Amino acid sequence: MSAVKYFIEQNTRKLKIDEFLGRELNAAGYGGVEIRKMPMRTEVIIHASRPGVVIGRRGSKIRELSDILETDFGIENVQVEVSEIENPWLSAQAMASRLARQLERGVRFRRMAYWILRRVMRAGALGCEIIVKGKLSSRRGRYQKFKQATVAKTGEPANLYVDEADDTAILKPGTIGIKVRIMQPDAKLPGVIVVKKPKPKKPAELELIKPAEEEGAVVSETEGVEERLDGITDLEELRELEELDGLELVEDVETTEEKKTPEKAEAAEPKEKPPETESESLPDEKSTLEELKELDELDTPNEGGD
Repeated sequence: MSAVKYFIEQNTRKLKIDEFLGRELNAAGYGGVEIRKMPMRTEVIIHASRPGVVIGRRGSKIRELSDILETDFGIENVQVEVSEIENPWLSAQAMASRLARQLERGVRFRRMAYWILRRVMRAGALGCEIIVKGKLSSRRGRYQKFKQATVAKTGEPANLYVDEADDTAILKPGTIGIKVRIMQPDAKLPGVIVVKKPKPKKPAELELIKPAEEEGAVVSETEGVEERLDGITDLEELRELEELDGLELVEDVETTEEKKTPEKAEAAEPKEKPPETESESLPDEKSTLEELKELDELDTPNEGGD
């Protein structure tokens, strides 16, 4: 078998498995399948929004699916695994399946399409497009498109960032086809400029960075000072304080005198002499007068004899 025929056969088998699982796992929110060829076995990974429905009671549903894959699709040593979809609103297959099931239950297609469109955009998608085609409201077939925001249609962005899925809803008037395209939130479109938010500025640091040698010299000079004065590290302030210490302050003398006790103050002050009385002052005057009279008496006899 040539390589071209081999890959065509593998892809057709995968498409048939996808259609089968989509029909069987409608209630589980089927979101796609992956087939991995391993040396000893073949892994079939089923993506679903409700993995409990896929597993079934005590794994009965998984065993049934593995038997069908081995007998009907020819997969040897199959191992079925179930992976939960983190955000089913961003899965195109899950949304197309949900819309198809709701149309089969009788819900109006416009109401359901707009509801899914709003929920997909609310989940963070960059764009969404829903196309519903068939006998919608009349005998003639037509299509209705519901679109919001940007959805890439061609080029590499469409292949990398757009999730696309199809589904069908079988109604009495006929079959209605559904196509859903979702632009993923991590899409990087060419020509779109994204402005980054500025980083928050750190508060300015006031600490001065000094070399290790200078720091050692300053510490050695101010070691003795820091023992006596707490919180002062400027050399100019220390010099001013030393000059102030050398001056004689009058306030210190006053404070020392004020601190003396009243008893010591009285003892230190000299006692006032009592004022001299009149009796002590008069004897001095009489003595002087008597001396003058005696002198006059001595002088008078000499004058008469002459």
